[in-house]
Amino acid sequence: MPLPALAGAKASLKVGFLDNTYVTAQSAAFWADVDQLNVGMMRWDVQWKYVAPTKPAKPRDPADPAYQWGETDAFVLNATAHGLQDRVLFTLWRTPVWASSLSNTKAIETHMPKTQYWRDFVYAAAKRYSGSYVPPGATEPLPRVVLWETWNEPNAYFAFRPQVVNGRAVSPRNYTTLLRILRSQVEPQIPKARFLAGALYKQGGPRSVTPLDFLRGMQAAGARFDILSVHPYNNTPRLGLKDGANQSRTNPSFIGIGNFDTFITLANQIFGRKYPIWVTEFGWATPAADKAQYTVSFKQQATFLYDSVQRFKQLPQVEVMIWFLVEDNPPRTEGAWYTTGLRKSTGVQKPSWQSWIAAAGTLAKQH
Repeated sequence: MPLPALAGAKASLKVGFLDNTYVTAQSAAFWADVDQLNVGMMRWDVQWKYVAPTKPAKPRDPADPAYQWGETDAFVLNATAHGLQDRVLFTLWRTPVWASSLSNTKAIETHMPKTQYWRDFVYAAAKRYSGSYVPPGATEPLPRVVLWETWNEPNAYFAFRPQVVNGRAVSPRNYTTLLRILRSQVEPQIPKARFLAGALYKQGGPRSVTPLDFLRGMQAAGARFDILSVHPYNNTPRLGLKDGANQSRTNPSFIGIGNFDTFITLANQIFGRKYPIWVTEFGWATPAADKAQYTVSFKQQATFLYDSVQRFKQLPQVEVMIWFLVEDNPPRTEGAWYTTGLRKSTGVQKPSWQSWIAAAGTLAKQH
């Protein structure tokens, strides 16, 4: 069976950012940066474990006092004020302790949630951001959100569990269940909503599922969505746009920018159609205190950033590229922290700041 051809060239590429940490810690500075960076799209992680740390008494009511929507409200309001109405992507994930479907107590935020709890939560979120909901004490409705992505990197053991049971991959079917539920709760309330699926981590592993195998599982489970999303992070950062180019063209285990055209072709084959593709998380890390491995130099980051925008702009079907982050995370003694920003954690601009501005300047006006 021949592979479906790549779709024709698109009119433009939209670029934007994911950076929950910076925007919540320094909102004014973040939005001032957005105004300078020619942003056409923003991703916001709606992290369920923080929005509902305790179980709501009325979980389908967004006004239930257990819900903590403040940071999400502020993000949506600011995005609208900065010309990004209908350009906010919500990624809903991270299971609260009380919503886990698994009995073990480790890494609960990665657990497959109980489906009724997930159904109630996404209903409440959709109602709140339907464009017609007026929160208690407010006089105007909150802005509408039309872009909804189910979970983050669900093919990876560190983000979604279980992945494999008795030698059989179960994460694609579980994920498709969450996707189906989210759509069923959002679509009646936001008729113009579009649904992203995948949010795929770049590779599989001993306890994870490869991106292509995960797509095959989604297809077998009858997944319905509008846009396919993927995170083609680098395996060997110094290779830049060549990273992944040595992978198989028929069954790659790793998806990077160097073999992204292969990913597009194989995704077209799996689904039998050409979905728009969004890169909803991407970036190269730079060195910082106690963080030297898996990084590139500041100059390399700037070069690779510019080249990646040009590459995605040329690739058929790719409509959006979301960069992670605007500003590096502050160093931590525990847990993961990231240095993919255009600014250091001190606020100092890296060379990639000007590289972004130059690259974004080659695109059609973002908004």
